[in-house]
Amino acid sequence: MEIKLKDFIEKEKIVAFVNVPTSFSNLKSNKKIAYVLANAYRQNIGVKKYLEKKFVSFSQEKFQKACQMVLLNPDILKSNLLHLSFTEVKKLRFVEALLYNSETILFENFEQGFFARNRSYYQKLFLKLTQYGKCICVFSNDISFLMGMTKQFYLYTKQNYLLIHDFYDNRIYDYVEMPPIISYIKYLHSKNIQVQPYLEMKELLKGIYRNVTSGADL
Repeated sequence: MEIKLKDFIEKEKIVAFVNVPTSFSNLKSNKKIAYVLANAYRQNIGVKKYLEKKFVSFSQEKFQKACQMVLLNPDILKSNLLHLSFTEVKKLRFVEALLYNSETILFENFEQGFFARNRSYYQKLFLKLTQYGKCICVFSNDISFLMGMTKQFYLYTKQNYLLIHDFYDNRIYDYVEMPPIISYIKYLHSKNIQVQPYLEMKELLKGIYRNVTSGADL
């Protein structure tokens, strides 16, 4: 099913999509929209030379600020595009999006390959960017990553799409893996143990503690 991004873009919003088969690998970034993908660079060229060719008025100062924002070591300028790691490729494409100052930034499976601390940082960064008028489009099948940024997302099925407002909606998990916290709380509910539908582990632990101290069985 073809997706028309222009129908979904909203300034100052995070717009999330799940189970979308569309690929963006053939599209090029520009000032309107930038694509932050995991596709490896194919050019046998130094990073600095690549950026100088892409951005006529390339500024190392702006580059370093962008690197600091996306947690990329600015020394990457000395590297060859072909030698970049999986996560370096995504970070560098993120830097490009910031150098373009694109109105919309599209992230495809960006969270893959990052540990929890960095994932949490990027969630906060995406939210921060919306405060500067950006539309952040997040394409991911990792529901846990989305839970930290938005309260709704578009779930694509074979022939249509649904706007999902509840991360506990069982229809989601006909298509993607269920996050551990949701799986555990659903298990508790199946045992008639009443726990609120938490989305954060620290809130779940607080809830369990409250139940234990009040004498409830878990």
